Amino acid sequence: MTQRYAVHMVVALPPDMDPAQRDDLLAREKAYSQGWQRSGHWPHIWRCVGEYANLSIFEVDGNDQLHEILWGLPLFPYMTVTVTPLAAHPSDIAYVPADAG
Repeated sequence: MTQRYAVHMVVALPPDMDPAQRDDLLAREKAYSQGWQRSGHWPHIWRCVGEYANLSIFEVDGNDQLHEILWGLPLFPYMTVTVTPLAAHPSDIAYVPADAG
């Protein structure tokens, strides 16, 4: 069963990071994250206005898969990550209870 998570990622790169290293790191981050987006496990990513941060929605097999994805991010060593598990809300017009037949 797929589980959904909201993940807030704040990035803090060292200000003195070598520009070539920074460019390489950002290119690898983009390729890695877009691969997971194409897989369907990372269906939404939004910038947080005024921050070097994003808010993403993940649809994964569980905690272990989410952990694997996050730890694989090339920017992970420079991130502060907050994970919030999500559940369907009964007031959501798209919500269909599991027992609805």
